[in-house]
Amino acid sequence: MTATRARLIRFLGVTRATVGVAALVRPRLVYRCLGVSAGADGDTVARLFAIREVAVAAAALQPDPTGRRLGLAVGVIVDSVDAVSVAMGSRKGVSATGAVLVGGAAALYTVAGAYALIS
Repeated sequence: MTATRARLIRFLGVTRATVGVAALVRPRLVYRCLGVSAGADGDTVARLFAIREVAVAAAALQPDPTGRRLGLAVGVIVDSVDAVSVAMGSRKGVSATGAVLVGGAAALYTVAGAYALIS
């Protein structure tokens, strides 16, 4: 593994874990970033997102190459679904800022994760 690829994987894993932990601790932050209301079960839904992020980060950061590749691949899948979901949600209430912030980050992570997988 090249040093650049290792740094990219570490960056993706650490930042994903940070977002996940932040959403676990402050679940309403997820909704504020999207510019939508949380609803009655908002904390639960945000925490589901949060633990997914932490689990994918842990998989991507593990030393085993097979597990790491699986973590990266799962990250690409969930990030691409997130990007599409935010784009679809922008027609139904997701703010423009939220679409750029969350959807843009998901799209960027999709591309970066795919690059880390193929490089």
